[in-house]
Amino acid sequence: MKIYFAGPLFTPYVRDYISRHAQVLRDNGIDPFVPHESFQPDVTPEMASALVEQGLLTQQQLDQQSASELVLELLREGKLRLEDIGLPRLGPETIFEKDMEGVSEANAVVALLDGTQVDDGTACEIGIFYGLSRKDPAKKGIAGFMTDSRGVRKPQHGYGINMFVLGVIDEIGQVFVDFEDVVKQLKEWERELQEEGHGAP
Repeated sequence: MKIYFAGPLFTPYVRDYISRHAQVLRDNGIDPFVPHESFQPDVTPEMASALVEQGLLTQQQLDQQSASELVLELLREGKLRLEDIGLPRLGPETIFEKDMEGVSEANAVVALLDGTQVDDGTACEIGIFYGLSRKDPAKKGIAGFMTDSRGVRKPQHGYGINMFVLGVIDEIGQVFVDFEDVVKQLKEWERELQEEGHGAP
């Protein structure tokens, strides 16, 4: 069963949080597509050496972590551009193509809904998946995941989520506040897929 793990990816702690929960899915035999993990720049030893010479990386960092991961952090921090190391710019066309492929191949979406409003990219991914699900029975549903206390305290008022986005989620899934319940729902959808002949046991 393939999952698209949607959520805001703009801070290191949220990326780490999503990656840790994606590993929980992997530990349960579920294959998640995680957008920020899908792009790994091909950093050659020569490129890494040049970054050490420029003082952007240390040899100790390279001994402890992959050059690709370190370069991604430099990119996210705005200390480096792909063009600076001879790689093509990561533009909207590339991001759309890669993420659209992930959404298209997914059987379900897990969407992190925290924040004062649902992240715009996450809302877009929810909408695209819902549209695809209307014609594809192998697209089982959307598991919204809310940990933000501002939303968790008011489920009777829609968790503070935009009502249209919540309506889409509720149409083919629901919002959960415990990740164990997310995993249970995904396992149930996985069982349904197997019974319907859409997935290997």
